[in-house]
Amino acid sequence: MEFDLLRHKQPVLMRKQLQGKFIGLFGWVMAVWFMTFTNVVAGFYPVSDTCQHPEPPIITGSAGSICRNERVTLTASGCTGTVVWSNGDTGNVITVSPQQTTKYTAICRAQQGCISCFAEVWKVTVNTPAAPLVTPSSRLVCPDENVTLTASNCAGTLHWLNPTGNDKINGPIWQGKLRQTTTFQATCEQNSCISNPSVAASIQVAVPATPDIAADKGEICAGHTVQLTASGCVGSVLWTDGGKGAIRTVRPDQTTTYRAVCQIGSCQSDQSEQITVSVRKAESQPDLLTTITNGCPFQTADLSKAIPESSGPRYYAFRTEPSLNSTVVESPGAVLAGTYYVFGRNRDGCYTQPAPINVTITPCPNAIPPCLSNPATIAIRLDSFDWSKGDVELTAQLNGFGGQPAWQSDGGGVFTNSGLQAHYQLSEADRQRRTITFTLSVPDPDGSGPCTAASAQQIIMAPSPEIVGLSMNIAEPTWVVEGTNHFVDLTYQLTAVNMGTHQLTNIKIGDDLTAVFLGVGALIKTVTIRSDNSLKINGTYTGRGTDTTLIDGGNLPVGGQAQAWITVRLDVSQASTLTFSNKAIVRAMDITGRICQDHSTSGTNADPDQNGNPADNDEPTSITLQSLRTEEKETVFIPEGFSPNGDGINDLFVIQYVPGGIRVQIGIYNRWGTLVYQNEDYKNEWDGTANQGIRTSGTGQNLPDGTYYYQVRLSDGREFVRFLTLAR
Repeated sequence: MEFDLLRHKQPVLMRKQLQGKFIGLFGWVMAVWFMTFTNVVAGFYPVSDTCQHPEPPIITGSAGSICRNERVTLTASGCTGTVVWSNGDTGNVITVSPQQTTKYTAICRAQQGCISCFAEVWKVTVNTPAAPLVTPSSRLVCPDENVTLTASNCAGTLHWLNPTGNDKINGPIWQGKLRQTTTFQATCEQNSCISNPSVAASIQVAVPATPDIAADKGEICAGHTVQLTASGCVGSVLWTDGGKGAIRTVRPDQTTTYRAVCQIGSCQSDQSEQITVSVRKAESQPDLLTTITNGCPFQTADLSKAIPESSGPRYYAFRTEPSLNSTVVESPGAVLAGTYYVFGRNRDGCYTQPAPINVTITPCPNAIPPCLSNPATIAIRLDSFDWSKGDVELTAQLNGFGGQPAWQSDGGGVFTNSGLQAHYQLSEADRQRRTITFTLSVPDPDGSGPCTAASAQQIIMAPSPEIVGLSMNIAEPTWVVEGTNHFVDLTYQLTAVNMGTHQLTNIKIGDDLTAVFLGVGALIKTVTIRSDNSLKINGTYTGRGTDTTLIDGGNLPVGGQAQAWITVRLDVSQASTLTFSNKAIVRAMDITGRICQDHSTSGTNADPDQNGNPADNDEPTSITLQSLRTEEKETVFIPEGFSPNGDGINDLFVIQYVPGGIRVQIGIYNRWGTLVYQNEDYKNEWDGTANQGIRTSGTGQNLPDGTYYYQVRLSDGREFVRFLTLAR
């Protein structure tokens, strides 16, 4: 976050004129007040009654636009005292090497408590482009197989770093064949500046492992199913019978041998060991009547009449063809003339050979039409419904006698296929109405006769518009000294919010720290998590590899929000950049079982544009560390800023690692050199409120966001003078 550092342009004469106007207006009361205020300041930092605030220095720089890691010399002129720069350096000339576009200002300190306004800002623009994003066509290929890597996020010239580390220009796409596992990186050159290398993309070169296969049953009856499984394959499993998939359900008609291979791209493994599924030979067909006919006045026959009362098998299946895979006879008690097949089934579930039954229909006087003795009935089942894709699949079951079934809907979509299995594509009007009624009907089979048509309906409603949002805010970094090592703690605050109309359950939040830190050379020392009571912490979370889920459960009521905090302790001494960008993801389940999700956006508001859709806000949360702070003598840590907004993170200005028995004095000045806070025995209690200066109300008024200058003195004689940022 950048703050506009504006210097106060009023000269000393104007200050005197304003002071004279105030005294003239309010008389001796205000005069006494100014004298008292001056004495108070002098009591904290001795200031001469004749202090003349110096003019702000004039800053010039050797460059205003650089590449990352280049140096710029800044010079401050016109100050006869000490120049204090906004980055904490002192002196008339400093050399800086910013990692991102940075504004520099300074003040002139004539003596303690007597300072100038802020100088005009000198802006150093860092033109180094962002690192490109490298996407491989596959992360596992066979030896000598073609592989393609595509680099994006580069508007300049792309440089590929080959395995030997040499730089070569090859455009946004790298294509070639690999014989061994290789790691690729790329850089982007723009305006003569070269980015940091991209996150490494590793392509593993190996022959796919031969899968291990198994069957849940080694012997089955004819017509039964068996489940085949293949493990150990990270690609596609291809079976010798033409099937695909790691898990399959098959129905072999005879004893069959199965093998499988693992395929990745065009590369295949060796064949697996074989497994054999034995199919028991079906028993001889049941002893049934071979011919049956109707009984008047009915014009249909009952297939069960062909089964003797003393038959062997207990169960029977009726089919239209001599195969168990053929069409089922939906109404075996009322069939028309034709040939039907009956399969017997014993107590073990094994079927017999099919027995054919010929049905003849004899005309009857005063006959009852088939459509009356066995009227048409319809049942509709919803097979699948994908609102996001606009697909609806329906299956109908038609029993009895009727005409050709026909589908209709009250929406504006189209049926891409019909029959008993229908596929419907939603229209925009359907999406707006959010409900569709489907009707399947069969016409009246006998026109003006006694039979009637049949129909059934299925109403489909759109899922409720459940919405989950996620924001990610980062606190000011905290530097930690452990022996001779210096680490930095970064604390991220994640806020998940339910923006829908029903409760959300099974909250999951993921954050991949590998991509954030390890990819640029920073080392993760520790990761700690805390959350409020509505979220369940994943105690094994490391943020690395596949372990990227830090919250693994919890609920969010309508309009509710929940928070989690991640603190990452880093060793950045070997990092290629001090700028880190992080983005997390939240997933939740709505009342229909649908999963909704959102990527985090920077800040504390998941929907900063207030359009009701947090999905279009996904700005990464970035922070740039200003230095490594590796100086051994720097045992006292003073933060570069704080955020007193009551969120429980960084709400106080905390000075760390002060030796025991040392008293701390502090003075805070605004950009015009006015003392706004002072404390002669500071205990880390400043919360961004003023206790000095001209205020519209009593002590405790919140100071505005912005940049302030501080003077910290320790009772052992050490003094620190720098700038800080107050940002709520």
